Amino acid sequence: MTQVATVKRLLSGQMAEVEVVRRGACAHDCAKCGGCDGMANQTIVVTARNVAGAAVGDRVTIEGESRKVLGYAALVYALPLVLFFIGYALAALPKLGGAVSALGGAAGFVIGVLLAVWYSRRLKAESAVTFRITGLV
Repeated sequence: MTQVATVKRLLSGQMAEVEVVRRGACAHDCAKCGGCDGMANQTIVVTARNVAGAAVGDRVTIEGESRKVLGYAALVYALPLVLFFIGYALAALPKLGGAVSALGGAAGFVIGVLLAVWYSRRLKAESAVTFRITGLV
């Protein structure tokens, strides 16, 4: 996962704050599409290891740990779905009807979303996803 960024600030210990324009999964023809509602042009600031020796204002390429990012994304998206089915199955065991099973599934889904939000915030606070500056553009 490689992206182009701009170095905003140098930090201690060979670290730097870089600003990245968030890429969408589309062709970036926002005038025609409008599907992402402008999210594709959103900028985010991340911390990256400055192994290339970049200075403030430099345009750089940064590389993220794709395996970690994809693993976290799978967990955050799959957890609510898995807990929905578990909640549905557990609520269906007493054979009280479809409405109770649906409520159990909904409760599992809500718990999954809350756990995913909590985990996502924890990862962000810990800076668990690391980037590194691989070179100048």
